[in-house]
Amino acid sequence: MNRQEFIGLLTILLCIMLVTTTNSAETHDDKRGTISVTGSASENYPPDTSEIILAIENTAVTVSQATQKNNTISEKVIGRLKKILKPEEGDTIKTSSYSLQPAYEYDQNLRKNKFIGYKVTNQLTVKTKQLMNAGKLIDSATEEGVNRVDNISFTISDNRDICKHLLRQAAERAKSEAEVVAQALGTKIVGIKDVSSSCGSEMHRPVYQLGMAQEDAMMAKSVVPVEAGTINLQSTVRAVFYIDSQ
Repeated sequence: MNRQEFIGLLTILLCIMLVTTTNSAETHDDKRGTISVTGSASENYPPDTSEIILAIENTAVTVSQATQKNNTISEKVIGRLKKILKPEEGDTIKTSSYSLQPAYEYDQNLRKNKFIGYKVTNQLTVKTKQLMNAGKLIDSATEEGVNRVDNISFTISDNRDICKHLLRQAAERAKSEAEVVAQALGTKIVGIKDVSSSCGSEMHRPVYQLGMAQEDAMMAKSVVPVEAGTINLQSTVRAVFYIDSQ
């Protein structure tokens, strides 16, 4: 065996010894007793952003007629809403989806679907910090031709600092619970084996559907009542603690 082969064999043996030692340590650690706990914290906070999803949907005999009509209405809606929105404060409006497809209706006499033209749907997403103007935005949009309001939701644009606060609370509660359980069992916490955490919001997202004909809505001239409410932010910390097994 030459010197190079000897060094190679020695390297392999050292690697095997290292892996064996590591596995032995891990096996030893895994034999220690553990306590698994979950700590949680939640608080309600006011939202600062509203997202409204509007849709202009229409049907015409030809593609050009359908798209032209939809484009005309969409331009009017966007122009009207831009007068209310404040881009300098982060308000935005954009087309979130656009579709063109054949339209059919069921013919009772023929007992089959009958082609009636083409349906165009242009969906607009409006984001605004003006929560009090959510109803006004909907009214203005329907007056200009929007015939569907698909969703209204309220969010907190940046919840990082809030989550830090809640996660700290959740972690403290998890540790406190583990210490109480360990003390009751006549032992104590000596280390942490594993930790996972999460933080997010749970809230009811109100859905507004245009419940009256567009002409009636325009005649009513009433602002749609929209209540933002609060958002419940929740944090969870799941921890596995090592305990003194002696």
